[in-house]
Amino acid sequence: MHAADAALLAAAGLTTGAINAVAGGGSLVSFPALLATGLSPLAANVTNLIATLPGYVSATHTSREEYADQRRRMQRLCAAAAAGAAIGTTLLLVGPQDLFASLAPWLVLLACALLALQPFVARWVSTTHGHPAPRELVIAVAIASIYGGYFGAGLGIVLLAALGLALDEPLQRLNAVKQVLSLTVAVVSAVAVAIFGPVAWTSALIVGAGTLVGGHLGVGVARRLPEPALRAAVIVLGVIVAITLLV
Repeated sequence: MHAADAALLAAAGLTTGAINAVAGGGSLVSFPALLATGLSPLAANVTNLIATLPGYVSATHTSREEYADQRRRMQRLCAAAAAGAAIGTTLLLVGPQDLFASLAPWLVLLACALLALQPFVARWVSTTHGHPAPRELVIAVAIASIYGGYFGAGLGIVLLAALGLALDEPLQRLNAVKQVLSLTVAVVSAVAVAIFGPVAWTSALIVGAGTLVGGHLGVGVARRLPEPALRAAVIVLGVIVAITLLV
């Protein structure tokens, strides 16, 4: 790997870790960076699924106090997330590579839309008082995790919306559950693509190390920027990547 590519991936990993800690949607930085180093859309996606795993581990560890008393609930939800992730990752790996290449720009645009809607989702969840609906929530988590196993960017926003609709809990507790579910999807997807996918391991290690460090050290830098400006910059980058892939 060229030094310039390594530097690009390291910077993308740091930025991805910081963005995920502050606003979410960091894959819209790491995925384009992997594409820029010459990887195909499929290879970039499976590499990104592994590379973002350390960031999810860090976020889950940070949220452990909020989900410590929700373990029974999370057992059912994690089982649904694992099943959904397995389906989504299987579809990714067994489907034609041309199919994912054709879907990639639209998936990026979908992730951009989810990131743009994140403030509205967070505001809605914080004011929603639903009733427990475990069966419906399990189904919703499983469906969202299929998307997460296939692509993943914006998954946390979908999960947070589903949790807010079904559970009458403070946003902080819902966010902790979301972190655990995102980690579950990431682990299942990472194991599958590590065995069967065209992973660029050197790239995955560089970006993964960056996300781990960025989740701890990059947060302070990212928080100096207004969150709407940070979100807007990521969305603009995602739209540019989507248009480039379409063209």
